[in-house]
Amino acid sequence: STFADRKAIFIDLSPVEDVHYAKELYRAMAPLRFKWVGLATTRIAEDDELLKLAAKSGCKGLLIGFESISQNTLNETKKHFHAALKYAEVVKKLHDHGIAIQGCFVFGFDSDDLSVFERTAEFVDKTKIDLPRYAVVTPFPNTGLYRRLEAEGRLLHKNWSLYDVEHVVFQPASMSPERVQEGLEWAWRQSYGWQSLATRV
Repeated sequence: STFADRKAIFIDLSPVEDVHYAKELYRAMAPLRFKWVGLATTRIAEDDELLKLAAKSGCKGLLIGFESISQNTLNETKKHFHAALKYAEVVKKLHDHGIAIQGCFVFGFDSDDLSVFERTAEFVDKTKIDLPRYAVVTPFPNTGLYRRLEAEGRLLHKNWSLYDVEHVVFQPASMSPERVQEGLEWAWRQSYGWQSLATRV
């Protein structure tokens, strides 16, 4: 294939967790003229050299699991390495380096309230996240979350076909299951409606 045809998808959940390895990889890739997409955490924007090398190596897009725009929720999920207040800065840095973002957000955490859907959609528009993706908290079997919700009597059923991150299968703490489901579906419609797309694109 020609240089122009070289494309790749990296499925490592976050190669930037080993910063030294990632930098060496990106340096080696730069002369190969690949165009690639992959996954990362927000940590990629904390190291300017790492981000610059990723862009030079041909990175054109990253999937990042922001999870929530609420720091309380991030703390609840033990994802302290995410700093919600810096999310806008992370998005801007990536865009400044020509890297598009598929940003993933999850609804239904115990600390979520009715405002979470609108606040998240507004954040997506304001920061111009290229491809927002929404999901609902899902207690997959044999996980700590599943065991906790089962012990608390909060599982609604065990129809495994609906444990797909797009259906509410437990009783949320601050909203009805129906309200979370409606909010999830509203966020998808809102962010992929013409007005939102025009704002971001």
